[in-house]
Amino acid sequence: MLESVGLDEASERVYRMLVVQPPLTLQEVADHVSDVSAAGVRRILETLTEAGLAELAPGRPLRWSAVDPRLGLAAMIRTRRAELDRTTAALETYAADFHERMLRTDPHRLVEVIEGPIAITAHLTELMAGAQQEVLAFDTPPYVTVDHTASSAEQDLLGRGISVRAVYSTEVLAIPDRADRLRSLVSLGEQARVAPRVPLKMVLVDDREAVIPLTASAEGIRTSAALVRRSRLCDALRELFEAHWAQAVPVFSGTGGTTTANEGHPDLLPADRSLLHLLNAGLKDEAILRQLGISERTLRRRINELTARLGATSRFQAGAQAVRRGWL
Repeated sequence: MLESVGLDEASERVYRMLVVQPPLTLQEVADHVSDVSAAGVRRILETLTEAGLAELAPGRPLRWSAVDPRLGLAAMIRTRRAELDRTTAALETYAADFHERMLRTDPHRLVEVIEGPIAITAHLTELMAGAQQEVLAFDTPPYVTVDHTASSAEQDLLGRGISVRAVYSTEVLAIPDRADRLRSLVSLGEQARVAPRVPLKMVLVDDREAVIPLTASAEGIRTSAALVRRSRLCDALRELFEAHWAQAVPVFSGTGGTTTANEGHPDLLPADRSLLHLLNAGLKDEAILRQLGISERTLRRRINELTARLGATSRFQAGAQAVRRGWL
């Protein structure tokens, strides 16, 4: 049980004996550990004392007793954790050196081509399952998955507390089921923004590996993708993402089930907030009508009412004003 803190089986037996017995002499311990010599028992007692798990009791003959495990063992556990933290830091350094050497001697390892939608989905799922800090994504139609694997993988990420940021093209909001999926992910913690266009589809995990579809059929099913491993290319992909993120517009923020109702404007209805999100994203009337399931006349009336309340001169300005005023 205590191998993880550096005690072998014999040392653990001696330590347990000291925990449950009154102070014991060397001979008394040796009598109970018949398979270890007296010299071996002495070495074990000295090791336990140096580790802070045992101490000498006052008086003669020499007797050993256990230190309170909540003190002695806890200190050993903290020390071992600190050692593991140092090892983890060294791991990253060694891994980076190894990776750089592999790129110099075997450059084709930088990019691996993955063929077929099943293999691509499997790589994406594996990458996201191993994410430790952050996942960044670009997303745009045509759509590339034939099942809900990607959604499930992202829900798992958010459930583990991994940061997820994604920039979507505005076309996504024109597809009702995709817009519903996006709204759901935002409610779970995804940070989502939209832009008129995104440069490519991409998933970048922890700045170390990225998957970029290379081809797509008319139906949107990927036929091949590039798996880009840790390199300056991954750094460039992050810079590309951050540039588009800075220009993109937040969407569906504040519409999740756990969000406090609009504090500055408690009379703003959820339906009005949804409409403002769509206006701010720059969607056309046809897409908004599909999203909200209302008539064209109702849409025009609600847009006019909101632009008047915000003092805006256009529908897009109404969305932007709502963001600036904290309505979204």
